[in-house]
Amino acid sequence: MDETPRRRRSWLLIVSLSLNVMLVAAIVTVGWRIAHRDTRPGAGGVLAPRTLMARFPDAAPRLSAIVDAHTAKIERLRRASFAARQAALAELASPTATRESLSRAMTTVAQADAAWESEAVAMMGEGLAALTPAERQALAAKLKARERSWWFRTFVRAR
Repeated sequence: MDETPRRRRSWLLIVSLSLNVMLVAAIVTVGWRIAHRDTRPGAGGVLAPRTLMARFPDAAPRLSAIVDAHTAKIERLRRASFAARQAALAELASPTATRESLSRAMTTVAQADAAWESEAVAMMGEGLAALTPAERQALAAKLKARERSWWFRTFVRAR
């Protein structure tokens, strides 16, 4: 009997290969999103002025003026926040650091972060106030209907 051996398919190998391909695709997608995110003031988040400019082109000139008015201060406060963090780290590394000096350094970091965040929220509030009532209603309806799963937040940009 001249019977050739049957080729046995390994379904575990196929499933494993498929999962590995999906994992690599997911890692590449997340890496791509991280590398290409917009870090300018007024960007990031569904209520950010730059996101609103993309969603409502008619409101773009009003929103652009608001972003331009706040950008310099936000960048200055951001640098101050980073400087406060560097000073706190230097204090932590100092051999003469005391509990009080570390507490003062962390209080400075908290105050710098709060100032930065307050200015960013003020810009966002002004941007939302600059929208017409119809635009605000359209935005609210879009946000209510939006998918909120972790998959959506990770892989799909806010539109």
